[in-house]
Formats: sequence, C-alpha cells, structure tokens
Amino acid sequence: MLTWVDLLALFSLALGLALGYREGLLGAGMGLGVLLYLVLAQLGLKGPWWGLGLGLLLGTLAKSLPLPALSRGLEGLLGALGGLLLGLFLAFSLWTGFPWEVVGGTLRYPSVRLPTPIYEGIGQSPFAREAFRLAWQTPWLRKALALEGENPR
Repeated sequence: MLTWVDLLALFSLALGLALGYREGLLGAGMGLGVLLYLVLAQLGLKGPWWGLGLGLLLGTLAKSLPLPALSRGLEGLLGALGGLLLGLFLAFSLWTGFPWEVVGGTLRYPSVRLPTPIYEGIGQSPFAREAFRLAWQTPWLRKALALEGENPR
C-alpha cells in the first residue's frame, strides 16, 4: 500500500520525467546537472547550495549557447532521460531524507523519535526502507544524498 511519502516521491519522479520531455534539450541539461552534482558530491562539494549554483550555471549556459536543432523525437527522448534522472534523484531524496538512528550497532530507519504520522508513513512505505538500504550500501549515493557524517535527529 502506498503512503504519503511514496505519493510525494512518485509525483516528483513523474514531474521530472514530464518536464524533461517537454523541455527537450533543457531537460537533458537537468539530467546532466544531476550527474555533475553526483560527481561533485564525491569530491566533498555537496549540499543544496552546490546544487542550486550548478543548476543556475547550467541554466545560464543552456540559454546562452546555440543549441543544435534536433528532431522532436530525439529531443524528447534526451529530455525524458534527463528528467528521469532528476526525478529519480528527487524521489531518493524524499525516501531517504528522514532521520535514522543507530541501535545496538545496527541502523534503524526511520527513527522512532519521529512523530507518529511521519513514522508510520515511512515505516509502512514499500519503497522507503529499500531506498534507504540501497543508498546506504552504495558509497557514492550515500555521499550524494548526504547520509554520511552526523545523523540528523
């Protein structure tokens, strides 16, 4: 059964995909921005300000550079791929962005210190725990989603 967390994450995924398809090459630039952010996160340059700055820089470049004219189908495909990358990153951010805790040497996600409606929404989600487990076991994804370091309680 889908919870409110899943609906928000899946809406972000669908919105990224639709926006990427509609925008074409600019949507492909969104996906390129996500890939560049993943690379920057591996170098220790992560956080919302880096993502915002990278997005503004790529947006300025996309508006100022003469982009080649492609067929509508190819442009839609490239944009949809870029939007899919953006949507997946946003969905993973929503599924893994809640506090976690270490109990007896193991991780507990979500933290029991969350308010009951939030805890139940994440705990009953068929995707949230699996997304957190995947993100935690993948070092580059753990860095990009800022799961390393201090636990946000």
